[in-house]
Amino acid sequence: MKRLKKHPYLILPIGLFIILMAIYSCEMDHGLEALPSIKGHAYIKGIRPEVAGELIVVVAPDFPPKKWTDIIRTPPLDMSGDFDKVKTDTVEWELPLPRGTYDVAAILWKKHGEDWSFESVSNLLGVHTEPNLFKPKSVTIPPGVDCVDGINIKADFRFIRYGAFVKGKIIVKGEFRDDTIMMILAAFPMKPETVIDYLFAMGWDLTVPTSKNSYPLGFTLDVSEGYIKYIAVFWKGEHSAPYDFKKIGEYMLQDDPPPWPGAPRHEGIWVSEGDTLVDKFRDNQGNVTSASDFFEIVADFDRTY
Repeated sequence: MKRLKKHPYLILPIGLFIILMAIYSCEMDHGLEALPSIKGHAYIKGIRPEVAGELIVVVAPDFPPKKWTDIIRTPPLDMSGDFDKVKTDTVEWELPLPRGTYDVAAILWKKHGEDWSFESVSNLLGVHTEPNLFKPKSVTIPPGVDCVDGINIKADFRFIRYGAFVKGKIIVKGEFRDDTIMMILAAFPMKPETVIDYLFAMGWDLTVPTSKNSYPLGFTLDVSEGYIKYIAVFWKGEHSAPYDFKKIGEYMLQDDPPPWPGAPRHEGIWVSEGDTLVDKFRDNQGNVTSASDFFEIVADFDRTY
C-alpha cells in the first residue's frame, strides 16, 4: 500500500483549523432556545377616536429610553372590539423578551398613516403600575421562568391629546447640564400641586431634546380642546431618582372672563379644536390690550440643583 507523504508545512494550518472547529462546535447553538415572555391584559376604556390608529405594548430596560431602538414592542393590539365608553374592553397580549428587568411597560398609540418613532413615546395611553400608585412598576423575568403573567395595563382613550395646539419657544438660562437625560413639556388646566393633578395634563411631549445645541427650541405642542392655565418644562438628570423630575420653567396664563355676568369663572384660556392657544393680556377693567399665540418659556438650569 502506498503511504501518503507527510507535508510538514500543512501541520500548522490543519492544527489551527481543528482547534477553531472545536471552539466553534462548543459555542454554536445546538438548538434554538425560545425566548421567555411576559403577558397580560390591556384594559382599554373609552370611545376610540377616529384619529387613533394602532396601539402597542412597549417595554424599556431603562427609564427614560434614549432612542426608539431601546424599546421592545408587541405587534399591534387587536382593536376589533366595540370600545364603548360605558364598558372597558380587554385585549390579551404577549411579548417575548430576553431575561432581565425592564423599568417600564406601557401602551402607546399612533395616528393613522404615521410611523412608529421615538416621538411616539409621548403618546401614552397607560402604564403598568402598582395598584393605587402612579409610578411605573418594573417587570422582571428571573432565571428558570419561561413566562411572567399578570402584566396588566389600564389604558384610557381620554388620554389621547390632539386637536388644538400650543406654540412657543424654550430658552435656556444658566449652564445647560451635561447629565441631562430627559426634558418634558406639558400643558395643564391648572397649576399642578399633587400627583393626581399631573394626570389631567392637556398635552405633553416626553421627547424634548436633551442637547444644549438644540436651544433655543421652537415647539408646537398637541393639546386637547379645553381650558389651559399652565405650561411647564420639567428636567431629569442622569443621577436623579428614577422618577424625580424638577420643574425648571413655567408660564401662567391669565383667565378668560366669564362669558356672561354671573357665569362661573374658569381658570385659564379656552382653546378650540383646530385652533392655536392665544394668551390675552388685559387691563384692570378686563379689556384686551394685546394678545400672543407664542409662549416663551425660560428653562432655568439653576433650579436643577
